[in-house]
Order: sequence, then structure tokens, then C-alpha cells
Amino acid sequence: MLNIKDLYSMRVLLFLSLFLFVGIFVHGQTIDDLSNVKVEELTDDQIRRFVIEADRLGMKDEQIEDLAMQRGMSPVEVVKLKDRVQAMRKVMSSDRGNGQKIVQGERKMDSISALEQRPLTDFTTVFGSLKMRNFGAGVFTNSRISFEPNMRLPTPKNYQLGTDDELIIDVSGYSEANYRLKVSPEGRIRIPVAGSVAVNGLTIEQAKKLIVQKLASTIYSDIRRGHTSVDVTLGSIRSIKVSIIGEATVPGTYTLPSLATAYNALYACGGPNLTGSYRNIQVIRNNATVAVIDVYQYLTTGSKKSDVRLMDQDVIRISTYAVRVDLKGEVKKPGLYDVARGESLGDLIRYAGGYTDNAYTARIQVFRNTSKDREVTTISESRVDDLIPRRGDSYIIGKILNRFTNRVSIKGAVYRPGEYELKDGMTVKGLIAEADGVREDAFGSRAIIHRLKDDLSPEIISFEPQKLLSGETQDIVLKKEDRVTLYSKFDLKEGYYVSMEGEVANPGVFLYEEGITVQDLILLAGGLKESASVQRIEISRRVKDADPKSPNRKTAIIYEQNITPDLLDSSTRFVLSPFDEVVIRPAPGYSVQKNAVIEGEVIYTGKYTLQQKGDKISDLIKRAGGLTPEAYPEGAVLVRTRNLTRAEQSNIEQGLNNLLKQSYEAGGSTAVVQNDLVRMAQKKSDNVGIDLRKILEHPGSEYDLLLNDGDTLRIPKLLQTVRVNGEVLYPTLVRYDKEMGFKDYVLGAGGFSERSAKKKSYVVYANGSVKGTKSFLFFRHYPKVTPGAEIYVPMKRERERLRALEVVSLVVTLATLLVIAFK
Repeated sequence: MLNIKDLYSMRVLLFLSLFLFVGIFVHGQTIDDLSNVKVEELTDDQIRRFVIEADRLGMKDEQIEDLAMQRGMSPVEVVKLKDRVQAMRKVMSSDRGNGQKIVQGERKMDSISALEQRPLTDFTTVFGSLKMRNFGAGVFTNSRISFEPNMRLPTPKNYQLGTDDELIIDVSGYSEANYRLKVSPEGRIRIPVAGSVAVNGLTIEQAKKLIVQKLASTIYSDIRRGHTSVDVTLGSIRSIKVSIIGEATVPGTYTLPSLATAYNALYACGGPNLTGSYRNIQVIRNNATVAVIDVYQYLTTGSKKSDVRLMDQDVIRISTYAVRVDLKGEVKKPGLYDVARGESLGDLIRYAGGYTDNAYTARIQVFRNTSKDREVTTISESRVDDLIPRRGDSYIIGKILNRFTNRVSIKGAVYRPGEYELKDGMTVKGLIAEADGVREDAFGSRAIIHRLKDDLSPEIISFEPQKLLSGETQDIVLKKEDRVTLYSKFDLKEGYYVSMEGEVANPGVFLYEEGITVQDLILLAGGLKESASVQRIEISRRVKDADPKSPNRKTAIIYEQNITPDLLDSSTRFVLSPFDEVVIRPAPGYSVQKNAVIEGEVIYTGKYTLQQKGDKISDLIKRAGGLTPEAYPEGAVLVRTRNLTRAEQSNIEQGLNNLLKQSYEAGGSTAVVQNDLVRMAQKKSDNVGIDLRKILEHPGSEYDLLLNDGDTLRIPKLLQTVRVNGEVLYPTLVRYDKEMGFKDYVLGAGGFSERSAKKKSYVVYANGSVKGTKSFLFFRHYPKVTPGAEIYVPMKRERERLRALEVVSLVVTLATLLVIAFK
């Protein structure tokens, strides 16, 4: 069960959360006023963010202008904004065209990428980057920061009791008692039997003395002798009313716990509004100022020494800001800052966390109001502590340029390419020495220097490295940002390679090395396979000087080479040239073992290796010991594994595509047709219908098929059933009876259904062969049924019914024909 104190604490927390929501809601609904925005004082980073946000929202320039005018921006500033946006778009387009990217992890990349990844909102958010936010504004509107009174603190000694406070009196010793008493509106508590005690306005210590005296003089006389002790603590606390006036986000009267401080009240009202001061917040009690709160002290040092505990009927007054300036650019926390009396620009920069790593501090721009207009001046970093900010000042700290005053670079055929310091009088020869010299593969006839002229237009200066290093030509003095490139001989020619195909372990393309032979290439390819032929190895070589006018000009030169299996015969070494292609073919008489499997009713089942290419089914049965007495030759089937060549695979794919097209045109179900095609394409083997009895009677005849590698011959036992499938009333197995015909078996399965296509019925025999129904006029000849056969009755395709208009048209046509016929 929750006690009264817990319930009261929960009510206070709910109350503070409600005011927090109100403050955030009001802040979220505030519309930015752009009337004071000066476009020339915006940094490039602000404009860049603005362009990215506008592009992300899909805004056009006309929409930006109209919305800026609606938000109070003057027409002159709108024109300036349009010009800066267009200029920034050109810069960003140029950066993308030059392939420049911002490295992940830099501050700008972090902020811009976060901006690009934010979800789309309405157009009112686009001007957020143009308006700077007050330093400290997020303290009282951030839901993750909570200024809630701590209800678990010991009762402060100076806490003054008042109406609705609850006192807990605990008597222990010779006498035991516990009282929970609430202070009445008259400021008194009434102790049972002992009487009332006036405690209004007293501290806990003062109230305890009076309560102990009252108890000792009435019912607990043992208190004087020390045998009984009394402890007085504060139970649940009362509520107080505090008025917040002036430039608060939500001014008004707030009911707060009596332990609340000034920061609790500011948090409840949402803090200062857009014109409120963060440096001069007064706590007024009994018409006198008891504390002046400076929020910046709390934000920068964490000090809350001016955070006084509030009393009932206290007034918090938030005055308007006196001096507010705009700090932009390369500081860690740019924004609007309130300036207290005696503070300098250096103090504000320290409030902002100092300069960023890329700050240009040699010249800080200062935009300042005069009596008529604005002026701009510049100061150095050494003067920031002497400059006293004025009302409306703007300070912009720029960014250092991404260029070097003493950098040169070298790349290519040197041992240590990279960037180097440009020393006084440094030359190309000196730079090459700094890079530990040229490599052996350096191209000595020509190298280049990329240089920027005074107007930043590029130029190329070429020289001969070989003569420059030997002193035959004059050395070249370098300038800043010069880029020296020395080429390698391998960079200036096509990459040389040779290839190996055929019967080697790892055929492929290999780097050409001078002096490489066929034997060397075989070793690089992992050696010869067992099937490789060492005779007539073929080498094809490019033709470089063929006569283009000759009708029989050669496209390649073919060489044939014999080698020994041990690759040791030096007389047969053939030196390769770049781009040669070597092919090693299989030995003509080489063959791997081929196997066939026999299953079922033979004496010795299992896998058999084919002895020669001409082995047939009869040979396999003979090697398996012949058939058993229970064998059913008519049901024998040959299962042939699909080992398709590329041509066969292509023909099958073409056939499946044609079948798919025909099925679509015939109105077949797409899902069913695709299922059938996938099943057909994934088949790994085919059943070949054979007549084993004729094979055994006439070995070597046309019925006796040649065996392939992977064939499986299956010979079943005598089968005694016939399966009936498809459009019959009850598909089932029917006992075989040689006296029964096709229709008898169908009747055994209940007969034909209404949707059966009788003339398309067919029988699949046990050996895999198939026979269909023959029709002539009104007569049908159904196929013969043998043991183990399966009868299939397909479904009749429903014809599309004639519509009413078609029926009428048909009747009229028939009537017309009859009239003509009988005239």
C-alpha cells in the first residue's frame, strides 16, 4: 500500500511533468522571426546547411523567397539570400564534380549527414539554420533534463513549518508512542491528551523543543529523567504558490512542493522566452530581492549557489535581456549570448567552449550597430579580452583555408612518395633526394611538374629525369603546391601476361616474366593433370606486323611443342613471349572409369564398371548373374542421368520457353505452368522405356541400348496392381486382372467424373513407356493395361460460355441461312 507521502510525491511529479509538456509545446509552436536576419553576416556553413535542407524538402527558389517574406525578412535581405544560395549551389556542384568528399568523422560531415538523414517535415523547418538559438535555451525545454525536487533529502534545519505540513512525533524508551500530526490553518498541531502546540513559522529544531517541553510537562514525565526520548521529523510536505512574471515562456502562478527551488520553478514554466534574460532572473520575497540567478554560471561551472529554496508567495521575475550578441562560425557552441556587465568577447568565447580546431583567429569579423546603420570591423585574437560587446553585435570566426604555404609533393617511381616541406631554394633534385631517390624502373626520358600560376591556372613543366640527375640539364626550382610525377616503365606499357588452359591443375592468366618457358608456366599452373598429353602442346602467338592488304593474312602464329612428363628435357624448352596462349589437351587414349548400377531382381545387384564403350544392357545383366525367378521384365526401366552438353542445355531451355508461351496462349494458370516448368528444369534424370524381354531374347539388337556413365537399371518384382489417377470418382489401386480392360479399371475407381477428358486418357507402363487413347469418328480405342501400369484421366478444359448477344447473333445467322436454303 502507498502511504500519504508517496501519493503526494507522485502528484507533485505529475504536476511538474504537465508544466514541462506545456513549456516544450509552447517552444515548439514558436515561429521564427526572420526580420533581424542579416544575410551578409551568415557563415558559409549556415548557407550550406540551408541549401541542403531546402533541397531535401524539395523547395524551389520561388517558395524560399515567398516563405522568407512571410516570416518577416526584408526584400533586400531576400535578394541577398537568393544570391548566396545560388553561389553555394555552384560551389557544391563543383565539389561533387571534382570528386571531393568530406571524410566521415569531421564535424561538418557529422552535422550535414545528420541533417540529410532527418525525416521530412514541413517547410517551416528550413530556416532553422539561419536563426541562431540562445545559449542555454535547451536547458529548460529538454525532456532528458529534469529539475525535480528531491523528496528524500533530510529536512533542512532552516525549513519553516506552515499549514498542511505533517510532523511525525516518535516517543521511545519507558513509553512508546507515534503521532502523525498535520499543521492546522491556525498554525497549530494537537497532540492527543497533551494538548496543542503552535508551530507556524518555526524551524524543525524550534518546533521540537516546544513539543518535548509539552510532552514532558503532561503525560511523559520520564522525558526529564532521560528514560524516554522524543524524535520529531517532517512527514509529507505542503504545497506553495510561486508567481513567475516577466519574460517567461509560460508566466503565471505555479503550485510547487515546499522543497522546490528557483530552478524547479524555471523548469516548470519553460524558462525565459525569446526576449528573456538568462543572466538576470530575480527571486523576490516580501518585496525584497533575495537572489539573482545567472544561468550561465550553472551551464559553464555547474554552480547552483544562487538556486535558493522557494517560500510561499515568492515571485520570480525574468527581465528582458540587456545586451545580446550573435557568435557564429568556428566556435564549439555558436549561438546568441546574453552579456553581463563587465564581460568581454573573450568571456563569451569561453562560454562557447572556445575555438574549433579549424578556427581562423588572426582576423575576427565584428558587425556592429551605429545610430543609423551597421558597420563591420575586424579584430585579432589578442584583442578579444579587451572588446566589450554592445547590443546587437555579431561576431564571426572564420575557417582557415585548406591550403599550405610550404608544401610540395612527389609521386611515382621514387622510394618514398608523399608530401614534403618546401625549403628555401629547394629544387626537383633536392626533392628526389628527400624521397630517397628514384627506383630502378623509373622512366628516364620524361617526367612532369604540375604547377599553379599566379592566377591559379594550371600548367605543366616537363623535364628529363635522367639528364637532370646527371647534371646534363639545369635543375628546376620548386614553388609551393608543385606536384612532381616520375613514371615507371611498367606504367607506360600494356600489362604483359601469358595464359595457360587445358589439363593443368590451375589454368588461368599469369604475369609475364622475361625468359619464361612452357615448363615454367606449367609449374605456375600447378603441374600437369594425369590426363594431360605431353605431345603436341599448342602455343598461339599474336601477329604484330601482318599485311592488312593481304587477303590471307594471319591472325595468329601457331607453334606445337612436345615435352617430357618430368619437365627436365632442356632441348624442348620453348621461351614464351608476352600474350602467348598455351593449351594442353587430354591424352587421346585416356579415359576415366564409367559405371552403371543394376537394382532389383538380379542375382548380384550393385555398381558395375563399364569395360568398353560398347557395353549394353544385356552385358550388364549377364555380369549381374541374370534375372531371379521373381523378376518382372516388362516392368524394367532404365534411369539415365542428365549429363547435358551446352547445346542440349540450350535446346531444353528453348523448348521450355516455347512450352511456357503456348501454355499462356492456351489460358493455362500461370502458377501451375511455372511450377511444371521449374520441376522439369530441375530434373536430374529421365526414365527410358525398354523392352527387357526382347533384349534378353535378342542380345545386341536394336532394343539392347548402349549404357552411359551413371545409368541405373531397375528390375522390379511381378506387379499385381494398377493405379488409377486423375478425373475419376475415387482414385485408387486396383488389383490386376488380365481379363479386365481399360474401362473396367476406371469403373474399379468409381468411373469417369463429369470433368474427365476420356479421349485424352493415357497409360504409363511400369517400364516408363506411355500410350494414349486413339479416337476415330465416334469410336475410342483405349490402350492395353499391364501389371504395374498407371492410368491417367486428365481434366476436360471448360469452354467459354456464349454471351447473350452472341447467342442472339448465332440464332439470327442460322435463321437467315435456313431462309436462303429453302427459297
